Amino acid sequence: MENEKSRYERIIRSRSDPSTFYMLLGMRVEGLEEGKSRLVLPVERKLLNAGGVVHGGALASLADAAIAAALATLMDLERETMITVEMKINYLAPVRDGWVSAEGKVIQKGKSIAVGEACLYDSGGRMVAKATATFMIRERA
Repeated sequence: MENEKSRYERIIRSRSDPSTFYMLLGMRVEGLEEGKSRLVLPVERKLLNAGGVVHGGALASLADAAIAAALATLMDLERETMITVEMKINYLAPVRDGWVSAEGKVIQKGKSIAVGEACLYDSGGRMVAKATATFMIRERA
């Protein structure tokens, strides 16, 4: 299994590739710790819905990405992969500008199933959403 530093660098690299969904939305990894992550999403016009607030799908994508990045810190990325199998999100407040940060955390990781959560905050520090997700962990083909 690769060491912690190289695993974290690999996680950041994989989420910084210009061809990824992360980059399409504008997400970036701000920090990683064992079982935890912090991602940031700058609010851009392309993320707003018809009502002028950040689309719920963009927030859900950020939450999913934060939980996945946190889970990746606990995995053997050479031999394991993950798949989101279920996610629930509560939207607590609208976001119109600034940025949104997501703090992802693994609640439990087993051999084949993991559960995590993400709290999303606006640039003023107000919690705007809370999500939980279940991931399937599989051996790489």
